[in-house]
Amino acid sequence: MKLHVFDSCPFCVRVKTVVGLKNIDCEISPMTLGQLPESLAGKLERLTVPVLKQRQHDGEHTVMVESLDIIRYLDQQGEPMFTRYEVSEALNNLLKRLYPTSGQLLYPRMPQLNLPELSTADALSMFVESRKGALGQSIEQALERTEEYLSVLKQLLEELDSLLDIDALVSGERKLNIDDIAAFSELRNYTMVAELEMSERMMSFVSFIASRSGMSLYPPISK
Repeated sequence: MKLHVFDSCPFCVRVKTVVGLKNIDCEISPMTLGQLPESLAGKLERLTVPVLKQRQHDGEHTVMVESLDIIRYLDQQGEPMFTRYEVSEALNNLLKRLYPTSGQLLYPRMPQLNLPELSTADALSMFVESRKGALGQSIEQALERTEEYLSVLKQLLEELDSLLDIDALVSGERKLNIDDIAAFSELRNYTMVAELEMSERMMSFVSFIASRSGMSLYPPISK
């Protein structure tokens, strides 16, 4: 199996985290923005990540997209970890409220991280130009408004904390669930924001899953 990903994509991180937690033999293949791997040519209706590619017994290759579908499939390899594969409505709604603010904080910092998806001059230029439309301003302008966006983010993270039973997870009183994976995949990106001080509980949650899955966190980038 080969998993095609962008390193900063939370949906890719969901799948990579499960691969790490279950110690699945799966090659992680970083993609570059704007460049479709030759092996995927003609196999996708549109460019999307993550993509799980597999070689079948007859020699043909199949691809699977949609992170939760891939997670469902991978979790059936060996003893399943999860009892459900759909993110709760409460968490999904909160994540949707997070995305507009998180984009203003994360997109301006990504070009400074040497991300595989931005490893070429063309990819970096494409990213910077496309983000202007998504942000409604340049990444430089968004950086200057860091404190403004941080105040909103911190309020939303307090709501996220209330949705996650962090103490029970870290203490071993309950097992990981799909909401934990989805929340971690978003929070992992926030480690690149130097000005953000996560609560001790939230950082214990992030560190708990990162250490068990082998997922790296980002170096902090300031404005």
